[in-house]
Amino acid sequence: MIYTVTLNPALDRFIIVEQLLTEDTTRILSETPYAAGKGIDVSRVIRELGGQSVALGLVGGYDGLQLEGLLINAGVPADFTRIAGETRTNIILHEQTEGRQYVISATGPEVNATEIGSFYQNFKKIQDMNYLILSGSLPRGVTPNLYGQLILTGKKKNAFIVLDTDGKSLSESIEYQPTCIKPNTYELSRLAERELQTESEILGFCEKLHQKGIPYIIVSRGKEGLLLSSVKQRIKAVAPPVAVDSTVGAGDSVVGGFVLAHSQGKDLEDCVRLSCAAGTATAQTPGTELCHRSDVEAILPRVQISNL
Repeated sequence: MIYTVTLNPALDRFIIVEQLLTEDTTRILSETPYAAGKGIDVSRVIRELGGQSVALGLVGGYDGLQLEGLLINAGVPADFTRIAGETRTNIILHEQTEGRQYVISATGPEVNATEIGSFYQNFKKIQDMNYLILSGSLPRGVTPNLYGQLILTGKKKNAFIVLDTDGKSLSESIEYQPTCIKPNTYELSRLAERELQTESEILGFCEKLHQKGIPYIIVSRGKEGLLLSSVKQRIKAVAPPVAVDSTVGAGDSVVGGFVLAHSQGKDLEDCVRLSCAAGTATAQTPGTELCHRSDVEAILPRVQISNL
């Protein structure tokens, strides 16, 4: 089974207005709630593409219940640990007349040591973990040490572990040697502490990470596609041009597509192909909406794969 972990999930409210007015009432045309957070996005993508996963994480309050209910109603099994604080709510405001979008992101609750311990005890009891995806930022009160502990525990379960985070959470957690990391170019540059622009520079730094015990690295590069670097193989995937509406969730879709294909026993080229198609399909959707299976299937045969 595939398990995703989102320690700082959010309830996203996607609001559409005709025009944002000053000193007057702005009427909402439509409002759609989404269960959000990077690991949750991965679980939603896996479900959309016909797979199954279990979403783990920390939720609290009324908004946490709504988030959990949205996932269950969408066919995504969830096994969250309850916390005292209220799950954060983000506002994504889309203005129709100008085509502008505003994202107002909340900080989220502070998590105490007892709640961290409760989550970890539940995590240790999982028996059927074949894949573990650790994604996103950490809530207040939680340090990257928790990611490290989850990686170590996942290894004991012989899980394929994907880490998708940034900054200190990434730099400290890779010391525990997850199976795969999925930075974009900017995140990889921050990890390298220098700007990485060319394929040669990116793959050269990936080689250093392989030497540190990271078997797979997927680097998302926007319209330039994906690079996958493994100890034995380097693959480039480029999708056909599409009309980009919102890139929110595209990186999570990359992870979802790759893990689903890998869990089905596909070779690396096919894994990267589905990964690239899923990320590209998500970029076509508005707001925090993720890919649609029909779009992924239409893009899939048009993804260009090359070995470097």
